[in-house]
Amino acid sequence: MMQSIIMVVSLFIYVGILFTIHVGLTIACLLTTPVMAALSIWFSSRVQPLMQKNQKSMDKLILNLSESVQGVHVIKSFGREEAAQESFQEINRQVKSEQKSIFWYISVFTPSMTLLTEINLMVLLGYGGYLVFAGEITIGAGIVVFAGLLQQYAMQIGALTNIANVVQQSLVSARRVFEILDAPVEITSQDDAKRGHAFKGEVEFEHVSFAFESGGHAIHDLSFHVKPGQVVALLGPLGSGKSTLMSLIPRFYDPTEGRVKLDGVDLQDLSLSEIRQNIGLVYQENFLFSMTVAQNIAFGHPNATREQIERAAKIAAAHDFVLKLPQGYDTVINESGVNLSGGQRQRLAIARALLRDPAILLMDDPTAAVDAETEHEILEALEGAIKGRTVFIASHKLSALVQADIILVLNRGRIVQLGSHRDLREQAGYYKAVAEVQLYDDDNLDLAAIAEAERQPDAN
Repeated sequence: MMQSIIMVVSLFIYVGILFTIHVGLTIACLLTTPVMAALSIWFSSRVQPLMQKNQKSMDKLILNLSESVQGVHVIKSFGREEAAQESFQEINRQVKSEQKSIFWYISVFTPSMTLLTEINLMVLLGYGGYLVFAGEITIGAGIVVFAGLLQQYAMQIGALTNIANVVQQSLVSARRVFEILDAPVEITSQDDAKRGHAFKGEVEFEHVSFAFESGGHAIHDLSFHVKPGQVVALLGPLGSGKSTLMSLIPRFYDPTEGRVKLDGVDLQDLSLSEIRQNIGLVYQENFLFSMTVAQNIAFGHPNATREQIERAAKIAAAHDFVLKLPQGYDTVINESGVNLSGGQRQRLAIARALLRDPAILLMDDPTAAVDAETEHEILEALEGAIKGRTVFIASHKLSALVQADIILVLNRGRIVQLGSHRDLREQAGYYKAVAEVQLYDDDNLDLAAIAEAERQPDAN
């Protein structure tokens, strides 16, 4: 921008001096200026769409390369090396073709601008020579000075031409950046949001529906009430709305219809930061940072003491394996936790969620990535963690479902069954089918029987 300003100011100065020498000669020598402007407009209108298209193609190229590197084991295991190379080469050829088109326009634009500036010198020699013979200007103070100023004018025009090329590329990139920067932040706290709320964990959905912008309801007309300290299990096929339902509680989304209430207060009337500080989340695939084990556990509570960190790790059945790491809790985790097993990463994520002692705990299939023994350890450890807090757990594991006070069976965003394990196992439907398949496993059968006996003692 600074270069452009300097060049434009310089051009005005040069033109002003030229007019003081001879007005007619100046006008004659600058007759090509409108042609230059028209040529610049033509160049911009042709090149900018091509650069936008080429930027998208470059995105595809980088994405293809990134996925090929990350999925190299899958590619090799299926013998798809040649197909992967051909896919990359095809996108690369497209990028190359688009770049050729852009370079063609540049190769026409730049020499054309240079030619027009040289035409100005030809006009100077012709018309200026005539004026010398007519005695209107002199060779020294007129032609020589005029030629020097025109040469400077031509150099500034050439520099502006180069800047125009850069500007076209920058505008394409800037437009993509500002699409993100200008995107409205839809989930925010209201100015009069209630703060200092004592969270108990009571959750209520009142005719809640939610639809993504792409269309179609992810969940539709959900109504249920959860008392503080209750455990709610969510069960349903893929795409039934389990994750979306849980995402509404920490206000990752707001309902398109209905209300979600926490302790009798609409979530939108509470402070967003305080809501999320009182909710712990454990995802099916959890992200760990490239820092120590202790720092990862304390990510949501950076001022936690080592004693608090170890206590959370013990509850999540992570303490024993952490002590076996080279530096224990001071062991640095590699990028994305690649030096840990899936079960170990999951237990650290659970410890991270529990350290904050949240009123509500949301768990999206936390035992999906662990073996049977680790699953049993986690479920046993969580028995102490869930006491005194409201828990939502999405899972297909019967060993997790039987611990719930309320089981919501979802299908296509609607509640199709609601009740406890004892109630639903007697009803024909999705829950009974899942339970019967898993009860063939003796371990699950014993675990289910023990859990049910503990939570539902015999009336006699």
